[in-house]
Amino acid sequence: MDQATWLDKNWKAFMDDLITLVRIPSVTKETGNPACPFGEPCARALDAILRIGERMGFETRNHEGYCATLLWKGETSEEIGIFAHLDVVPEGTGWTGDPYEPVLTEDKMIARGSSDDKGPALSALYALLYLKESGYRPRHSIRMFFGVNEEAGMKDIDYYVQHMPMPAFSFTPDASFPVCYGEKGILGIRAEFDLTGSWLRSFTSGVASNAVPALAEAVLALPFAETAALLSGLESVEVSGSPEGCHITAHGIAAHAAFPEGSRSAQVELCRALLKLPGLDDKARRFAESSCSLFADYYGAGLGVPLEDDVSGKLTHVGGMVLFDGGKAEQDINIRYPVTADRDAMKAAIRSTLTGAGFTDIRFRDSAPSYVDKDSPAVRRLAEIANRVLGTDLPPFTMGGGTYARHLRNAVGYGPGLRNSVSEFGPSRGKGHQPDEYVTYKKLKDGFAVYAQAIPALDEIV
Repeated sequence: MDQATWLDKNWKAFMDDLITLVRIPSVTKETGNPACPFGEPCARALDAILRIGERMGFETRNHEGYCATLLWKGETSEEIGIFAHLDVVPEGTGWTGDPYEPVLTEDKMIARGSSDDKGPALSALYALLYLKESGYRPRHSIRMFFGVNEEAGMKDIDYYVQHMPMPAFSFTPDASFPVCYGEKGILGIRAEFDLTGSWLRSFTSGVASNAVPALAEAVLALPFAETAALLSGLESVEVSGSPEGCHITAHGIAAHAAFPEGSRSAQVELCRALLKLPGLDDKARRFAESSCSLFADYYGAGLGVPLEDDVSGKLTHVGGMVLFDGGKAEQDINIRYPVTADRDAMKAAIRSTLTGAGFTDIRFRDSAPSYVDKDSPAVRRLAEIANRVLGTDLPPFTMGGGTYARHLRNAVGYGPGLRNSVSEFGPSRGKGHQPDEYVTYKKLKDGFAVYAQAIPALDEIV
């Protein structure tokens, strides 16, 4: 049976499986419980995919709650790996409906995780099932990995590579076509700012460290009427009464830290509003000034590291989250840096900038860049297949996004969307990490068609 006919026959099962997965609010929450290290919803997501894989006839395994794998044994034990994730970023605000109750339209599904990464994961899994049912016999064993901590530290893949053999070659359906052969380094930073005794009673911003915040809120011990009058002309700011004085809310436009173009930081909007208040105390004023200078741009200038190279482009950075309810504010910063960057010099420059801005206790979490030769046979063949199936003529690329590929040997990002695609809902909605995240059926079907040809090609080349 040809691919299109087979997928049409199995499309209802595909969509039923995707509905099952997106209804699970699988946001990582580390529990310290060995039975479900990333929380009960993530454990449910692993159970669901294992049931799906068992139904399809694959060999299933739960890896101590850190991840799950489905194995299709080949002629040899050497493996080709497919790495996808079932965890999602927190739902955030601004949804037009329940983030975990999928809305099905004529051409798309709207739900958290539909595009990042549950839908793409099923495109790859159903391609495996198609090959299996079509009588294909793989030379390599093919193992599909499903993680539940990709969005919050990738401890799932760290655990896996410590306990399982490394595949000979891998791809992750968590990027774009034609093929992503390199990823920028990811530098996570947490720093503190002392606001003890400030009139700023609380300040919160963002829901994830790797996303531009769409909402920021502060409570100040200032007169409500006077504060509301001073901020009345700001479109993105709202002021309401609070037992401690006034509650100020600022709205921005969310975006992934790797692709911040078109975003607007709610933290910066809120801090700009605070700076219009003459009664603001010195500590709060300095914090607001520092936030504006650090995060008003997203190409590193505010941090003193406007780096760029020919291989992977410009460094990007965002102030992802702030949490303060008395004492010291904790600021998260997420940076995607070029593959050729001098990491030690970069960290020294950032530390100097943050210290000068009033931050202390600066801690770094560094994930090194990944890179596969773009002229290797595997990358060239994968790009050729994607372009031929999709009717495109796009070159392989590098990106600032971080996927499981950076934790593996000989691994690339591979679909299922097209790079630089535009959301049908505008810049602030529709993409992964945004409200009203959606996936089109065409994207899922295109991914399936490419993977069904790419897997046998890799089996031959690797």
